[in-house]
Amino acid sequence: MDVVPDDLADLVHRAAWVTPPHAADLANVRRRARARRRRRAAAAAGGLVVLVGLAGGAVPLLAGNGRAPAPVSAPSVPPTGTAPTTPAPPRMPAQRLIIAGGGATAQPLRGGPEIGLVGGVADEVMANGTVVRHRVPAGWEGTVALPDGRLVGLKLTDLMPGVQRRDGPNVAGLSIRLMVLGADDRVELSREVRVKGQALKLVGADARYAYLVRDGIGLVGHELSTGRERTLIRVTTKVDGELPFGGADVAAGRVVSVTGPPDMTRCRLDVRRLAGGTRLSRPTVAGECASSIRLSPDGSLVAVPYRRPSGRRALEYRVAILDTATGQRRADQRVGTADVVYGLTDSGTWGTAWVDDTTVRVVWAQLPEPPRKVYPVSEVARVVTVSLQ
Repeated sequence: MDVVPDDLADLVHRAAWVTPPHAADLANVRRRARARRRRRAAAAAGGLVVLVGLAGGAVPLLAGNGRAPAPVSAPSVPPTGTAPTTPAPPRMPAQRLIIAGGGATAQPLRGGPEIGLVGGVADEVMANGTVVRHRVPAGWEGTVALPDGRLVGLKLTDLMPGVQRRDGPNVAGLSIRLMVLGADDRVELSREVRVKGQALKLVGADARYAYLVRDGIGLVGHELSTGRERTLIRVTTKVDGELPFGGADVAAGRVVSVTGPPDMTRCRLDVRRLAGGTRLSRPTVAGECASSIRLSPDGSLVAVPYRRPSGRRALEYRVAILDTATGQRRADQRVGTADVVYGLTDSGTWGTAWVDDTTVRVVWAQLPEPPRKVYPVSEVARVVTVSLQ
């Protein structure tokens, strides 16, 4: 059994959004200089130094000529009585947008190259649209990105490579380590968390806990600093042969999970409080949910990417935004439609993250026409924004 995924091609999608800078009015600056000299002859020299400094700083913002500004001998000093102005830093999204792993490939019946889409191991879509691939250990899965730049995930290692064994929770020679990587992708924490005979899944993390689903127990909070665990929501039975919280997210004291088997006609969600497991709502959407569901930072909303049939050989992809307290649908937007080719769905939603409490970003990727190879999602992805405003 090989539990270590193959390394993917190291391709980076660059789609930076360029915002043109504000062009300062140099003529107005010079007019103000002349007026100041006329009104304040005694202070002409000092005023001129200040204004020349301001004019020199404005030249790089002027559109079009590409020439460097002339050197200025005196430092730029703000006029008396005015505070220096600094540009506001760009607003960072409340949540980091990670491209989910997985994917599928197919071999055309008439020959030709293998085609398909595969997700990155830990590819992150930045605020400006570029994609950064984090350096994660081999066998990494289940990436959770913390706001402080760290990554939390599980590292699976086959301790008996080349030895044939029966797959399943009781398989021998398997290590599952919970790992935390710093903002520089260096390992900060590595701890064995596997219990033989017990299936395990990472569904969320915050600054204090990693949230794990343990087969036969339920949702547990694994304290990062000590390794101690406490059961948050006890679930001792499987849901249709699968672990509960199959697609899940944890935020703001709430957990949302997909329940029931995959079904193109209906997806049911379960929203509970982490403290005590009290159910808040059980909303549904009319389609099959993706695993990349995401709670808003304040926990009041959940974004649910899903798909449903569209005609005989196509699927429509949508994103619904639901109220977690009532299950009410607040928004439902189409992302795209894709054909099913050679039994392969040639597109999908590959990651979800909130910009703020009312706006969510979704990674959408679709195979080019005609497809010629297996494409990393990062190479063909675009970001779709859904907002309540």
